[in-house]
Amino acid sequence: MHNDDVITRDLEAFVNRDWDAVRRVKDEYWAERIARLGAIEGFRIADELRRQMLLQNPSWPDPQARREDLAAHTRLSEAFHRAAPARRR
Repeated sequence: MHNDDVITRDLEAFVNRDWDAVRRVKDEYWAERIARLGAIEGFRIADELRRQMLLQNPSWPDPQARREDLAAHTRLSEAFHRAAPARRR
């Protein structure tokens, strides 16, 4: 059937996509956008992601997710404290 061939080709194209290039283009897009619009754009994006998550799961974040998030932030903070201070030129 023709539709099966089209669907199969589309799936193969998706799977075989250059995912590294996709990631680079996305990173460049968001870096440029935030550089142009400022830090407030980063907060706007984060809020949109939060709203999307709440639409999908109104009970998010549950207590376990909050504990895991706090633990991740604690590990990151500890790593920053252990790192040598950046030298300014």
